[in-house]
Amino acid sequence: MNVGDQVVFLDDEPELDLTEGAPATVTTLYEPDYIEFQLADGRVFTTLESSLGPAPTTA
Repeated sequence: MNVGDQVVFLDDEPELDLTEGAPATVTTLYEPDYIEFQLADGRVFTTLESSLGPAPTTA
C-alpha cells in the first residue's frame, strides 16, 4: 500500500460510524504496519494494514 492509494475499510466499527467497505484514501504509512487513512467525509483514522483492502476497480 502507498500514500494516495484508494482503499476500503474491511472491519465494522459502529461506535466510530465506520462501516465495512467504507472507501478511503491512504494518507500516511507508519512502521511497522500502521496506516493512516481519510474517509470521503474528511475523518482520519489510523489502523493496521490488515484492516484495509484495495478499492474495487472499474473496468
